[in-house]
Amino acid sequence: MVKSKKIEEYLINHPEKLRKDYSDTAKLFDATYEQVRSIARRIRASYENAFEISQNSAHNDEKITTNEQKDSLVISVEDSRRVKSLDDLIENCKVDLDTWEVDWFDIGTYEVTGFDNNRKPVTVTMYRTKAKFKKIDIWKNISILKQDLKNDLLEAFQSYAIQPNYKINNKDDQNTEEGYLLEIGAYDLHLGKLGIDGDGYSLDIARRRLFSAINSLFDRARGFKIEEIVFVVGNDFLNIDKDKPFGSTTKGTPQSNTVSAYEAYRYGRKLLVECINFLAEKAPVSVIVIPGNHDEESMLHMGDALEAVYEETPHIRVDNSRPLMKAYKYGECLLIFDHGDRVKNYKNLASVISQRFRDVWSSVRHIEVHRGHLHSLKTNIMGQVEELNGIAVRHLGSMSPTDQWHDDSGYLSTVKRAHAFIWHKKNGMQCEYYYNVPFN
Repeated sequence: MVKSKKIEEYLINHPEKLRKDYSDTAKLFDATYEQVRSIARRIRASYENAFEISQNSAHNDEKITTNEQKDSLVISVEDSRRVKSLDDLIENCKVDLDTWEVDWFDIGTYEVTGFDNNRKPVTVTMYRTKAKFKKIDIWKNISILKQDLKNDLLEAFQSYAIQPNYKINNKDDQNTEEGYLLEIGAYDLHLGKLGIDGDGYSLDIARRRLFSAINSLFDRARGFKIEEIVFVVGNDFLNIDKDKPFGSTTKGTPQSNTVSAYEAYRYGRKLLVECINFLAEKAPVSVIVIPGNHDEESMLHMGDALEAVYEETPHIRVDNSRPLMKAYKYGECLLIFDHGDRVKNYKNLASVISQRFRDVWSSVRHIEVHRGHLHSLKTNIMGQVEELNGIAVRHLGSMSPTDQWHDDSGYLSTVKRAHAFIWHKKNGMQCEYYYNVPFN
């Protein structure tokens, strides 16, 4: 082996010996004529190949192998002079970095020596590269989310003239008609949820139900002079909070969904902007964001997006604050909103409310807690608390379909509904309206 290496080095340094004088070379190294000729032929073949590579296109002999799976992509490039780095591989193999992110990368080199036109040795460095990519989790790709949000917000600003059509009250207005507050909400809409056979559901069906409910409820409330609107959003507005490793709620309970969490979120964000803009043409709107057990994290992000949309719109206010239980004071009325999955004991709820809202506790006469979560109508009256007559706790209905788990468990809801309430500043609730989803 040592003798063959020495002969090879000698022939490379004396290229004129590659085609002649094999006997003389053999004598120098105490080798046979056939040994020298064999080494010379191998070197010539190698040189000619290297010279061809150096003179022709840089990637004529490249070997590119691609293996794409559902969540992974593996690309290997061999015998290359142009793909020398990860960036080269991404560029030349056209890897979409909006879809894939690098999992690992490996690079290696080897040298091939040949002759140039002057019969001088030419050494060419060849590269072999390999990279594995994994599918991007859209919720972790901040740049994509940021750009999508920017595009959606731009579309919203361009598509809607967020200007009130109602008359703004001023101090000299002679109209003495009393005003009222309209409370309206979309409880437990569960965007993206998969309904059972016979109770089909989709994003578009959910949108039609929500707009039908808002239009119907507002139209029926027109008999009152509406001076403010409270629009309650959240309460499992979305059915899932994440896609990985499967569609699930915030805490990881598996759910059957028709679309990804990301698709439902984007659709829902545009839907809420449409609803808010519709209501804001009628009266000033306060948007109360109440995350549910299915969509806690997503609704906090949704609330942040809505705050950005309406930051410069004085007659639209978004409350995306913590804690998750929120209150809205209207005259001597205190409206409290809570999804209903956390404080489950009504006795505890009374003490929580008296402490959390103690700054307004003594200035109100009417208190009601409106909750979702149970997808059914249920009313309980709590006992006396301080100087108040009582606290009404209402579990409001849902317009979402029955899914397989609820159907198997016997939790059936025959009437799918939304609610609206009319409030007077001193006399409390004046009216409650139902919108029942029509049967097919």
